Amino acid sequence: MKKQLKRIKKNLINIPGWVTSKKIVVIESDDWGSVSMPSLEAYNRLLSSGVPVDKSSFTQFDSLESEEDLNELFNILTKYKDFKGNHPCITACAVVANPDFDKIKASDFQEYHYEPITDTYNRYPHHARSFEIWKQGMEAHLLWPQFHGREHLNPREWLKALQSGDKFERLVFDEHALLAVTEQLTSKRFMGYLAAFDFESEEDFSTFEQVVREGQALFETLFGFKSISFVAPTGIRSDRLDALLVQQGIKYHQVGQQFLPYSEARFAIRNRLMGSVNKYGQLYWRRNGMFEPSRDWNFDWVGSVMEEMRYAFRWGKPYVISSHRVNYIGDIVKQNREVTLALLDRLLEKTIATYPDVEFMSSDQLGEEMKANPRFFLRLAPTTFYYDKKYSTNKI
Repeated sequence: MKKQLKRIKKNLINIPGWVTSKKIVVIESDDWGSVSMPSLEAYNRLLSSGVPVDKSSFTQFDSLESEEDLNELFNILTKYKDFKGNHPCITACAVVANPDFDKIKASDFQEYHYEPITDTYNRYPHHARSFEIWKQGMEAHLLWPQFHGREHLNPREWLKALQSGDKFERLVFDEHALLAVTEQLTSKRFMGYLAAFDFESEEDFSTFEQVVREGQALFETLFGFKSISFVAPTGIRSDRLDALLVQQGIKYHQVGQQFLPYSEARFAIRNRLMGSVNKYGQLYWRRNGMFEPSRDWNFDWVGSVMEEMRYAFRWGKPYVISSHRVNYIGDIVKQNREVTLALLDRLLEKTIATYPDVEFMSSDQLGEEMKANPRFFLRLAPTTFYYDKKYSTNKI
């Protein structure tokens, strides 16, 4: 009965909104460029000190993408092409900066400083050529960047956590890690300081204009163009952020489901349909698939994705997969990357065999496709329609 209800729900999600006759597959992958766990040695030191880093796949496996991580990923992606000659493309929802730990410590944790991700790569032992390799991957449209924020944290909240004297937070800081492993300051702030655009006061919100402006400018400096799509770190943001984003050239929201700040809605998630448009003309779509092998190596991810893909194509929807960076990282635990890439290899082979007319796109390409071809189920454009639903943080 549960499986049947799940299938019904997945079909219903894919019915309303924008439709297309094309079989489009988009892979959206959050967190690229951000530091997390620096090394296996750092992980072991933190674990032996009592920091609960063994409770999440992110703290166990995630790290800044290494040269080997990128090369191994590109080896899989270049094996395949769609009928138009395009390789599968992973949209790298990327941050462009990380904390400058040394300067922050020198200020006695009173001032926040950041560095571009290119500086961060140079600090890591297997990453000096990571950005160069990424740019090569961009030329083949294998790992295509879009804006995820300036950095994957809220600086004001992080400094508060560090100033509080929490033992675990200082231990994590000393390892130059960014993990959010403790209940920082308030249990009401879901995802703690990793939620870059969560806020509790007007003073908090007023800092976001600078973050978005500087982040998009640095994105353009690093990658050579402005991003036109966006997803917030942890998916938490207010609709009020849209006014700042549109000023910086953001036309598309990758996630039609967003967690609203606690100060606005007390644990609510906002749902939009595929093709909804807000008052600024920004267009939304939904991630209607998931490929997250690092969460459970034993789950049938290939079978699950193929089933979800069938539902999406049945109702004329693009199939947009959520697949975080952590799945492709092996610098800490090599097996994590090996498991995912083996599954990705099988998945891509099966996708092309099952759907010879499949088209691989990046998120910005999907946005342009939707904008250029405004077709909707029953000709009903969803415009600004949305509905809010309460959620429990214990079930996320």
